[in-house]
Amino acid sequence: MSILQNNRLRIQCRYYAAKCLRTYLLLSALYFLTGSQARAQNISNAGTEFWSVFPTHEADNGLLANLSVFITSSQASSGTVMAGSFSKSFSVAANSVIEIQVPRSNAYINDYEGNQVLSNRAIHILVDTGKPKIVVYTHIFAGRRSAASLILPGEALGQQYFSMNYTQDDAGQNYITIIATEANTKVHLKKGNTELVPGGVTLNKVNDVYEYLSTDDLTGVSVTADTAASGCNSFAVFSGSSGVRIGTSLCTPQSIDPLFQQCYPVTSWGKNYGFVPFSMKSPAVSDSVRTAGQYVRVLAKSNGTIVSINGQAVDTLNKGEYYTTKQPLKVASYITGSQPISVAQYALTQSCSSPSNGTSGYSDPDMVILNPIEYNINHITVYSSTKENITEQYINILIKTSAVASFRINNTAPIALFKPMGTLPGYSYGQLSLNSYSTNTFNLNANEGFNAVAYGFGNVESYSYSAGTNLAANESITAVLSGSNIAVDSTCIKDDYFFKLTLPYQPPQISWQMDENENPTIQNNPVGTLMNSQGISYYEYTFPKTAAYQVAGRHKIKILAQYPTTIGGCSKGQQVINYTFTVIPVPAVNFTAKPEKCHNIIDFTDQTSSNTVNNIASRFWDFGDGKTSALQNPVHIYADSGIYIVKLTTAFTTGCQDYKLDTLHIKQKTFPGFFFSNPDCVNNAVTFTDTSKTIDFIIATRKWNFGDGDSLLVNNNTPFQHVFKKAGTYQVKLTLINTEGCLSQQYEKPIVIYDNPVPDFKLPAVCLTDQLAQFNDVTTIPDSTEKSFTYLWNFGDPNANDQNPNTSTLKNPVHRYIGASAYTVTLTVTTAQGCTTTISKQFIVNGANPVADFKIMNNKLCANEPAIVQNNSSVDFGSITKLEWHFDNSNHPDSIETDNYPTPGQLFSHQYPVFHSPASKSYVIKLLAYSGTQCVRDTSQIITVMAVPQVTLDSLSKVCISGSPIKITRGHEISGITGTGAYYGDGISTDGTFAPSKAGVGIHAIKYKFSSDYGCVDSVTRQITVVAEPVINAGNDTTIMLGDQITLRAKANSSNLTYKWVPATGLNHDDIANPIASPGKSITYTVTASNGTCQAVDDIYITVIPPLIIPNTFTPNGDGINDVWDIQNLNFYYPKATVDIYSKYGRKVFTSVGYGIPWDGKYKGQPMPSDTYYYIINLNYNDQKRLASWLQLIR
Repeated sequence: MSILQNNRLRIQCRYYAAKCLRTYLLLSALYFLTGSQARAQNISNAGTEFWSVFPTHEADNGLLANLSVFITSSQASSGTVMAGSFSKSFSVAANSVIEIQVPRSNAYINDYEGNQVLSNRAIHILVDTGKPKIVVYTHIFAGRRSAASLILPGEALGQQYFSMNYTQDDAGQNYITIIATEANTKVHLKKGNTELVPGGVTLNKVNDVYEYLSTDDLTGVSVTADTAASGCNSFAVFSGSSGVRIGTSLCTPQSIDPLFQQCYPVTSWGKNYGFVPFSMKSPAVSDSVRTAGQYVRVLAKSNGTIVSINGQAVDTLNKGEYYTTKQPLKVASYITGSQPISVAQYALTQSCSSPSNGTSGYSDPDMVILNPIEYNINHITVYSSTKENITEQYINILIKTSAVASFRINNTAPIALFKPMGTLPGYSYGQLSLNSYSTNTFNLNANEGFNAVAYGFGNVESYSYSAGTNLAANESITAVLSGSNIAVDSTCIKDDYFFKLTLPYQPPQISWQMDENENPTIQNNPVGTLMNSQGISYYEYTFPKTAAYQVAGRHKIKILAQYPTTIGGCSKGQQVINYTFTVIPVPAVNFTAKPEKCHNIIDFTDQTSSNTVNNIASRFWDFGDGKTSALQNPVHIYADSGIYIVKLTTAFTTGCQDYKLDTLHIKQKTFPGFFFSNPDCVNNAVTFTDTSKTIDFIIATRKWNFGDGDSLLVNNNTPFQHVFKKAGTYQVKLTLINTEGCLSQQYEKPIVIYDNPVPDFKLPAVCLTDQLAQFNDVTTIPDSTEKSFTYLWNFGDPNANDQNPNTSTLKNPVHRYIGASAYTVTLTVTTAQGCTTTISKQFIVNGANPVADFKIMNNKLCANEPAIVQNNSSVDFGSITKLEWHFDNSNHPDSIETDNYPTPGQLFSHQYPVFHSPASKSYVIKLLAYSGTQCVRDTSQIITVMAVPQVTLDSLSKVCISGSPIKITRGHEISGITGTGAYYGDGISTDGTFAPSKAGVGIHAIKYKFSSDYGCVDSVTRQITVVAEPVINAGNDTTIMLGDQITLRAKANSSNLTYKWVPATGLNHDDIANPIASPGKSITYTVTASNGTCQAVDDIYITVIPPLIIPNTFTPNGDGINDVWDIQNLNFYYPKATVDIYSKYGRKVFTSVGYGIPWDGKYKGQPMPSDTYYYIINLNYNDQKRLASWLQLIR
């Protein structure tokens, strides 16, 4: 039996000479697409022979383009890359990538070589005979100009193409490049009905190349095999531009980039396409980039093709016509055609790619030919190139929304979130950044197929190409599992299947040779089933598997399908389809079952052929009792005796599976069981009784687990007890252990443990003369089921009788006692579940003659103090049960303070109203003492309360810490009571003298306290704030030049200060900390800083240096007038200046450090002649520039 993937796979026909119409291909353009080694997986865009080309390319500032071929495979393979005289062997490891750079001189097509046949100019990639298929793409790069394309294998090529290009500017030329993959290939290039090359183009030899160059837009030019001369020949076509600018109606583009794509034959076009804009995010900038979107161009192959975007018809096209969106598309869109169409997406020139926010981002022209939604794939391996200056790499994914959760990149969910495609319900898209990954190789997979576009951007550089897509099929053979319609490329030996052949025509004869050891079966005029997919018709023929397929191994299939005379003008010939189909052997599954010492414990051992152990993917044991295992050699315990059918199902890494059945007889039998007593209450013992029975099982030990954390081992079935400490439901489990240590199945039974009631009741206060004692129940229970309680009271009364019984079942009963004495009252409470708890309390019937008495503890108290009284009441038997206090019985007899639980000697307090006059007031205190409901006595006393003074203290202003002591005199008594007052607090004396320095900086409480002559006191407190002095530093004295200005940078130790500078002369402000000063002469500025309470002062002296006055003549004639060269302000302000004077011949005639003695026109005591002299003055002050000029000495 086989485990098969559900995706439909078609088996490609091999490329065969000049007779094979090119077939179906699962394509992942420019991505390296490799499949896993899972069952029925195929490498969809792999092949054994490829052709590529190096088209005309505009150099980047003199940097000439280069071309690299990238090769990958899911299996190790080898072959050769050839171009003219160049030949280089390659060897590629499984799931890896190699790069081969083709010499430019061997493959590049110069612009002057256009429109002529170039012999042996193609790039030819050939896999060594018998080696696995590979995947190929080429990448053209030069400086900041890049383009790339997937290279289709030979079997994917066709006989008719339409070129896809773009409107050309003066930057370069459009091209169509044709490669002969078969000798004597003649093609026609037509724009509508006009033949661009009269008579067509003939390429006589394989690898010949023809490049058609034009400054016109070549989109829609058809390239078709000549029906008469080459009707059965296939060839390769590439299209694009050597360099182009792509802007918008609002932007003139600047930079150029080439366009380069291999064209798909028209048999691989579809009707439904998904456009996903290139990512508007960049790792280089935070703003959105490429916000202008991309243009889309749609090309038709048939007349009357209706083109729609997001459900709205935008144009109707005839054969070879195209529609370009009026503006670039910015959002994901759904593009359809009523008949098959080709769709391309165009990146914009960088300067036009982000017009909205002024951020350029990275972009430049590029073209990618999209693939139809219906041709998708679910597993690809991606190599993302960075040539030559690509710094941002991305991949766009279009996938069914239901498959988004399964999508993985390198076995993890992508960081970017997928978004629903609003115009295509059921689909979502993702714009995945590859920039954060540490690798350039990516494995993408999902549960269902998806389409993908890979792209990259650098500064004025870009590339893009299609990935993860099928091309339409026209010839293929596949095996199909009977009853499931699942296509496979290999099967297991026991599978039931048949073969299906797909052809784009009806052959007059099919020869089926299903194995090289079998004779062919000839079918004349076979009847096929007409099928249609996306507007493409084809025929299906079926053939059963033959006897050869009962033998495992590789079976070589050879099918000959004759061409009708109408195909390509060929009057005879046949399609040859070769394919190797693998039948996988299935090893025999075997196992043993060996009982352990316990008959119900079985050791199972997998004994499947040892040479296949490493090829076993999984095991599944079904023990026949509802239990399973995936272990290689499991141990299983059967809970009961009986006959069991055991099944081992083994799945192999080949995808096949088989099973074995065996029968087991388990003899021993156990019937563990028990019951327990009730009621079952918390902390009450529950009795458990074992009722277990066995057959062929001698019980040695019983293992009990009570579910509450406790367990127990017993060796007999004598009933025993267990106490549960908390209410709840517990699963009690019993396992029997026999004399051999074997275990029975576990028996379990739930037990519910209920809460016990928490009994309580209130005792009444009664005396002998009271008629009845009322008892009140206050019992509780955690589960709040109090309404279900039943009660039993015992009043402990030896004098009870039938008319006054000693018991009651009421919740709140009454009873009459006839003697003053102590009694024990008992209450028993029972729940609905039978849980019972009892409580007893001592109860006293008090005497009938209480005595009320109390003592005033502080007579003549001040009105602002509480009155304190002591209870001294008593009764002849029992206790006082209640006190009622009337603290102002004369004026407020109804104001009562009650104590229901008094004790002898207990103190009580009462606060009388505070008053300030008259001098005193008297109140009558009355006390009532109860020993029961009706037994009461009273007593009264008078208490005197003294008036209290009333004082005020005005609020206090802030003071400075450095201020002198102040006298506070604002405290007063205002009610007229005589007495004395005093002040208290930090830094203040009792007479009110407050010293700020003694108190310290901060907020201080000042209390004024007044005591009356009687000793009653009142006080009031106010706060006073002592403020710290600010510290101000006006800065260091400084010097400036006259006319300059300087910022005065006063610094203080606190904020929220006010400032004042004097004088204000030369200041832009005199009330800020840092004014700008520009004084006209030297000056002292004084700054005062104030916090509103304290002040601080500092000053700064600014020396203002006037400019030097340097005369340019002097007359040392000895007449006392202008006899020396006097420079005003130099010596005073620049004492370290140096002055050097030179004759016109360069001789130094005077030098001086400082200029205390001016030059008198002499050199070494001799007068110098009248002439022009030159001076240099170095001021040596604050890096000021030296002064140099001439002076005239006149005698």
